[in-house]
Amino acid sequence: MKKFIIIFSIVLIYACSKTDAADNIPDVVPDDEIITIPVVVHIVNYAPNPFDISDEKIFSQIAVLNKDFRKRNVDVTNVPDEFVHLAADTKIQFKLAVIDPLGNATTGIIRSSSEVTGWDGKTSVFDETAIENFKLYYSDKGGQDAWQKNYLNIWIADLSDRHGNLGLGGYATFPGADPRIDGVVIDPRVFGTLPPLIKNFDLGRTLTHEIGHWLNLLHIYGKDGDCEEGDLIDDTPTQKSQYLGVPSYPQNSCETNDMYMNFMDRVNDNAMYMFTHGQKKRMRSVFNKNKARRSLYISSK
Repeated sequence: MKKFIIIFSIVLIYACSKTDAADNIPDVVPDDEIITIPVVVHIVNYAPNPFDISDEKIFSQIAVLNKDFRKRNVDVTNVPDEFVHLAADTKIQFKLAVIDPLGNATTGIIRSSSEVTGWDGKTSVFDETAIENFKLYYSDKGGQDAWQKNYLNIWIADLSDRHGNLGLGGYATFPGADPRIDGVVIDPRVFGTLPPLIKNFDLGRTLTHEIGHWLNLLHIYGKDGDCEEGDLIDDTPTQKSQYLGVPSYPQNSCETNDMYMNFMDRVNDNAMYMFTHGQKKRMRSVFNKNKARRSLYISSK
């Protein structure tokens, strides 16, 4: 009997310790906790006309993300006075993965070449094409398999139009997407701060914008030119439509000055500087208990 009590006590202590360990992962991620997201970069280079995508170019893009999401970008000083108090350090940062899904060491950069382009991964909510038919996301079809759930997948792939010009900068999945296609697809000409680059989109902000979508942010402007339907965030002013280029401040479309310098508008790279506290809250909420990117947060603990 005494032996049974001792064994039972040991089991109980072990069970309690396991419960306590689980309890150390909060249901709601604390506002001041830094979340570090491991990134895998899948370079799927178009074999007939490949781009030179150096490791240094990739490093430059990671540096941009960490400045933009941590409010360490030097041009944040250009935020107009009326919005300065709204500019936020999201306390989200990024690093190239060092361990792959099988537990092996990795650089976080995977290279391949084929005739697959970024258009071979383009889906929409209205698309009824089977995911298996999007070649970009399958290694055996000339693309590259996603590293599922615990990584941010970035596919660098050609998004040229039929004239060879940039047809689209990039696109992203929202939280809850099929893990086989979850991530961001981006053209090398708007990626990082080293060549090849295209004018006006040469500061790496296209990926900042697309990762905003991946973390559940909507465009800052209204849908179909509507002042009533915006981005579901209280501290971003209502804005009727997108801005392009480099607008002059102030601009007004819905009775208040527009925050076109937000990363979730469509202005040139050198005209966007900020996320807001409301956007920070919305992005970080995807890591809370029962939310779409919870497993990524748990795996980082």
